[in-house]
Amino acid sequence: MSPEEWAARKDLLPLAVMFDNTPNSIPHHGLGSADLVYEAFVEGGITRLMAVFWRREADPVMAVRSARTPFVIWVDELGALYAHAGAATTANEANAYGQIFEWGIKDLDAFKPGSNAAYYRDTSRYAPYNLATSTGRLREAADALGFAGPPVLEPWKFRNPGDPVAGSPAGGIQIDFSGRMYGWQLIQWRWDEARRAYGRYQFGGPQVDGNTGEQLFFSTVIVMRVEARVVDDAGHVLFDQFGEGPAVVFTGGRAIEGTWRKADRKARTRFFDQAGNEIAFERGPIFIEVLAQQSAFLVTPTAADLPDLPPYTPPPAGQLPAPEDEPPPPEPTPTPEATAPPTSTPTAPSGTPATPSPTSTAPSTPTASATASQSGLTATPEPAATPENSG
Repeated sequence: MSPEEWAARKDLLPLAVMFDNTPNSIPHHGLGSADLVYEAFVEGGITRLMAVFWRREADPVMAVRSARTPFVIWVDELGALYAHAGAATTANEANAYGQIFEWGIKDLDAFKPGSNAAYYRDTSRYAPYNLATSTGRLREAADALGFAGPPVLEPWKFRNPGDPVAGSPAGGIQIDFSGRMYGWQLIQWRWDEARRAYGRYQFGGPQVDGNTGEQLFFSTVIVMRVEARVVDDAGHVLFDQFGEGPAVVFTGGRAIEGTWRKADRKARTRFFDQAGNEIAFERGPIFIEVLAQQSAFLVTPTAADLPDLPPYTPPPAGQLPAPEDEPPPPEPTPTPEATAPPTSTPTAPSGTPATPSPTSTAPSTPTASATASQSGLTATPEPAATPENSG
């Protein structure tokens, strides 16, 4: 933010919103106004997005979906308001609903009185991919619930325009979440020198914001590797988010290899080069791709060196998993039992990546890939619930 923007917004809290990321939700509305976006696996081997708004507003914001534990941990790190439509409720470490309650997350759930009035159904789409809101509506609900600033998150480092950028040329990035080149999990980023940003491509072409019709561009793209495991028969995925692991920061059209570090749940995830210096980012929006062991990514010196993005072919009917939006559990309110965050021993990952599964915790390297076990990454789709204010 400029000094003038900061003066106007310094008492506002960051606002994190969960987004669906299946073809049913395209185009996303509001992502082009986000300052920070996370993409990571949820059950079924698909990804969800969490967009964080602070500098800019968006109206509408769609399609809102449910919360999962890894995203709750990032919300807690940011001290953000959290907008979502339900959450996982389990008797294990994937109990996102219990964690939201226990950790004191500033909750703006579409299923709960007090915040549900911020949401509505867009009749031009079908449920559950039509749940909409806006940053203005969500902030009004937060004010009514007494969720006030000032913010507490610690800043990252940013460099000034014209400062030299370390690393090797990286005009093209290709990310294959499944490791199997499935069309709905294949993403490309292409550096645009004029914009000083990476353009996002998904589902066979440029990904656009439904509010503006313009392609999504992010100044910095971060690829971080985490150990991942499926913890129950429902397919809930947890990551080893504490400690450290390999990362590549793409900024200024260059790739800086290094490490991510996060001491505990409250600590800010930070990114360091191979010499141990914290990396300074290009000023502008940031997109973080969180890759598990079976995911693969390719880096090319220029965008033109990337392979052609294949035309998007949807999966056969009924084959694309769709994790449900889970409404709140019945009273009593969730209790702290069995809601501790996932734990891990900080290690320097090395060796060959392994497939996420209930028993797989093998280390990984930043650019390696392996084929995922189908049983470890798929789940049977279930019908989605409707928020209380279905209007």
